[in-house]
Amino acid sequence: MSGQQLAACGKVFLAGEYAVLDAGRPALVAGIDRRMHARWGSVPGVHLVHAPTGLVWDGGAPPPELRFAARAVQLARSFCGSSSGLRLVFEDDLALEGRKLGLGGSAAACVLAVRAACAAAGRVPSDDEVVSLACAAHWAEQGGSGSGADVAAAALGGVLEVRSTIPWCTPEEMMALPARDIAAARPLQIRRVRVPPELRLLLAWTGEPADTRALVREVRQFSRGLPHRWAVRAGAITATAEALRDALDAADAPAALDAVRDGAVAMAALGEEAGAGIVTAELALACALAASVGAAGKPSGAGGGDCAVIFAFGDEASDRVEAALRPRFPVFRIAPA
Repeated sequence: MSGQQLAACGKVFLAGEYAVLDAGRPALVAGIDRRMHARWGSVPGVHLVHAPTGLVWDGGAPPPELRFAARAVQLARSFCGSSSGLRLVFEDDLALEGRKLGLGGSAAACVLAVRAACAAAGRVPSDDEVVSLACAAHWAEQGGSGSGADVAAAALGGVLEVRSTIPWCTPEEMMALPARDIAAARPLQIRRVRVPPELRLLLAWTGEPADTRALVREVRQFSRGLPHRWAVRAGAITATAEALRDALDAADAPAALDAVRDGAVAMAALGEEAGAGIVTAELALACALAASVGAAGKPSGAGGGDCAVIFAFGDEASDRVEAALRPRFPVFRIAPA
């Protein structure tokens, strides 16, 4: 099989969770140095392979592990006007030491699928086109929900401020459009955020997977039922995201740590008012241990399990926080890619 290797970044949400679901509100997300890898080649037909499980899709209803990639391949092939064959093998699934940590595997798979399908068709899409097509596929496979920030992180890497301006109302409406219009839609506003070289990021794994869909559903019900209270909670989360962005841009470590701590408080308040278990006891403990040694932590993503993301500045501070966390949590060091 001729072809080439591809890679897409895993993601970690740094700020703005839940509030980013409102059009125009920002989230800070990092595309990190833990990547999903795939290889593609030109063969007759379309074949997707999920190497960790051995599952294969070559038409019909895809298995859950390949449904995001299948949708993205469909959109990308339509965009390229291509009938070229493709074999795309996903070599890993963003697990770390065998653990699924919620690093955005479905978003990374969409990005890889778009790039591979375009490459097989002999077309080199722009980054904007990759993000638009992958975002559309990911959004549709989530039933018309999600911010798309994880797709931007997977495609572009680094620390990004992302605002969602997704223009479609339903997946059916979006899929009825010409693929060239989807690629040109620009559903995300993306700005790179400068990161101080002293910033160190760690993940503390709680040992429990998060049910992101259920948590988002509960928060959505709260936002529809009590829109004025939602506006207050979303506004508080947005303020912490903007404060963290400004602090990172200014290389102001104390202000950045304060913004992270404030973000954890804002997420906890949302969870309590919405009746959603966003900040679990284990996440709260990880954040408290980080604070006890001068670092700062908050849930990454939807909360409810998965990981706390920990911010420290400098190697000594990073070593201290890892020593404080390791008796209770598996800890993984990450960095913006």
